[in-house]
Amino acid sequence: MKDLIKIYLIAGLCVSAMVASCNKDPEGVMDRPKIDVEDPTSQGPMSFDVRVDESSTLKVGDTVKFIMEGNPDMVSFYSGAIGNDYAYKDTERFYDIVANLSFRSGKAPNNNTEANWDCAQLVYSTDFNGDRSSGNAYTNVQAATWTNITNRFALPTVPGDIANYVNSGAGDISDIFAAGKPVYLAWHCTTQAASNRVQFRVIESSIQGIVIGNSSLSRELYTQSQLGFQWVENPASAAQASNRPTVSSTQVMWNGIFNNLTGPFKEGYAISGPLTLPQFNAGKDMPTVIITKQNKNALVHKFVYSKAGNYEVVFIAANTHVNEQPEIIKKLNITITP
Repeated sequence: MKDLIKIYLIAGLCVSAMVASCNKDPEGVMDRPKIDVEDPTSQGPMSFDVRVDESSTLKVGDTVKFIMEGNPDMVSFYSGAIGNDYAYKDTERFYDIVANLSFRSGKAPNNNTEANWDCAQLVYSTDFNGDRSSGNAYTNVQAATWTNITNRFALPTVPGDIANYVNSGAGDISDIFAAGKPVYLAWHCTTQAASNRVQFRVIESSIQGIVIGNSSLSRELYTQSQLGFQWVENPASAAQASNRPTVSSTQVMWNGIFNNLTGPFKEGYAISGPLTLPQFNAGKDMPTVIITKQNKNALVHKFVYSKAGNYEVVFIAANTHVNEQPEIIKKLNITITP
């Protein structure tokens, strides 16, 4: 009996020891850390400000330094210059165009009929009906009003070698488009009756559209081929079996170097197709992105102005978080001197 009691006592002590051991932390095991449920990338409310570096010289060609402060993810920049102006961010920018016409011309031979030395005039019409090919074409040409603009250009004065072309210079013809109607350019050429004839040629005709305020947008509006000249002649000229005036993609020619001593008065109009002067639409001005997440620590922006004037400089700061905050817009007015 005593042995049985002894066995029970030993078993109870073992069970107590096991329970105590289970309630004790293993050696070297630390308490679990608390979990931080807040976003560790949060940077707080966005802030932004900008100023011009006091060391900047506000002159054409010099570098203007803009010093930025804050924590935006992205900054966009409007310099205020043409093409990068905040005032045109929602408005399409239209530029007026100056039309400059140029060409090269020659005439020959140098003969004793001075009345034919001045055998060509450059004219234009805004009321011509455009008929250059029907049986009534010459009558319709005569019914139109043609204005002479030859004096805006340089032409050879005395006939010589037909290959010695004279550069016309760039003549401004913008005003001929003022009525807002299609314009027809024409070379009005004549050969007097009973005279020694003179041949006249025009090559390399071009109308350049010069964009006011942004010359980088300037372009050629019409080439010689695109002008589309076509001859309309009086009956005496049209009746010639040979030596007719001609037009190709590269030249306009009033022909006839042979004698016209027994011939009648001859006349022709080399008339272009209808011409218009468009306004150039450059679209809306776009900003320059100067700070992104990849370079968000670049808080100095440098810019060089090429023209003197007053500029409204605009910086737009934004973030790219899920819960986006409103943009911060900062405006500076600066004056660039020559």
